[in-house]
Amino acid sequence: MGMSSNHLSLLSLVAWCHSSLAQPAAAEGAGNLTPAPEGQSQPQSPSPPAYRAFRYDEDCRSFADPALRTGLLDGLKYIPLSDSDPDTYLTLSGEARTRYESTRSPGFGLQGVGHNDYVLQCFLVGADLHVTPHFRTFVQLVSGLDGGAELSPPPTQENKFDVQQAFADLLLGNPDGNRFRLRGGRMEMGYGSYRLVSSRDSTNVRLNFDGLRGTFDTERLTVDGFLTRPVQPENSYFDDGQNDGQAFWGLYAALKPDAATGVVVDAYHFGLHRDSATFAAGTADEDRHTVETRLWRKSLGFDYDIEGVFQFGSFGDQGIRAWSVASHVGYTVERAAWKPRIALKANIASGDADPGDGMLGTFDGLFPKNNYFSEAALLVPSNFFDIHPSIQVRPHETVVLVLDWDPYWRYSADDAVYAPGRIAIPATASDGRYVGSTVSAQVDWTISRYASLSANHTHSFAGTVVDEAGGSDFDFVAVWLTFRI
Repeated sequence: MGMSSNHLSLLSLVAWCHSSLAQPAAAEGAGNLTPAPEGQSQPQSPSPPAYRAFRYDEDCRSFADPALRTGLLDGLKYIPLSDSDPDTYLTLSGEARTRYESTRSPGFGLQGVGHNDYVLQCFLVGADLHVTPHFRTFVQLVSGLDGGAELSPPPTQENKFDVQQAFADLLLGNPDGNRFRLRGGRMEMGYGSYRLVSSRDSTNVRLNFDGLRGTFDTERLTVDGFLTRPVQPENSYFDDGQNDGQAFWGLYAALKPDAATGVVVDAYHFGLHRDSATFAAGTADEDRHTVETRLWRKSLGFDYDIEGVFQFGSFGDQGIRAWSVASHVGYTVERAAWKPRIALKANIASGDADPGDGMLGTFDGLFPKNNYFSEAALLVPSNFFDIHPSIQVRPHETVVLVLDWDPYWRYSADDAVYAPGRIAIPATASDGRYVGSTVSAQVDWTISRYASLSANHTHSFAGTVVDEAGGSDFDFVAVWLTFRI
């Protein structure tokens, strides 16, 4: 693939961001910002608010302080609209991402294409209007473009121009104390570790929903309920609509940590209806209920995140009984050079062991992030178990390098291997369990407060299931530049 104008513009933007927009790093947790090395004395100065995964979560009231408006575009973050009320203001936001992907043997070589190389470009523009602390509206437009793909791009990769989010909030109670927020419109959502409901950020067009959402907050407890339909993305202009074949509702509660244990407890119940859901057991209407408990904590360099999930309901004339357990444990040596972090994920999700017993046992990941296992977005968390060790280092305060290895097996040899939105390998293609293993390397560079550059290489070694299905090894390379204001 030759050097296109997309590649030239990407390189030019990297150079411009690095030379013109470089900012000193701020406190940990501020979006792409990284902390100063421990023990290094630095003058104390105010830090700008963090960029957040969901842009509507950003609180830009502090930009009313001129001392924080140190960046070239910080004036857009707080535009006062009232001389008497500092809580009446407008915030503008934007994001531009160029992502190059190259895949050898896509879909384990089972999709009839040897290579698939393309450039994804995503542009987001948002406006957040606050009228007193009790009312706000948030609007975000999206344009996602796909260039050069051998396979026809899905609407999640190419959506020429549409409304990504458009909602209004009504807040009752004390904005800084006990309060209830009612939200209605089109919105993005994410819960817990984003394992089952995520923004699907690796694709060009993020996951969004139409509906109502209510959140009750106290000092120790957050309870969030919603009633929605997923948005059905389309390829053209302003043609996205509700997916009338699906309904998604739920209740999520998070108990904030106390000083004694520091443990955070989450619990939820999600309901999902889908017309014509497809599993190895067949295609039928599905009503699936998902209940979960999650425990997580970070303390003294250690962190853990453990979830147990049970699913029940109906699939056509069958019942549903499925489950999953996920764990993520790590340790960071904060005072060592490069701050190494060693981590291990151990996960399992049930499959359908007997397609003829009248009970569907396939765990469904609901709305998982496509890059659940790797940036290659090869598989989803259904009918599997894996052991996933990784190591992360910071050779520079603005650079993070992650290496990981992920061997992957089918839980049930009588169920399929599932990929995002489809069956990757039918249950009848092999009687084995070992699907294969992936080895990945990823580097993330924070160029400035506004810009970051990432690169990933993933190689998948074909296992017994892939070999017997006629598949092969898989290679994936991605480079993406993100500019955010």
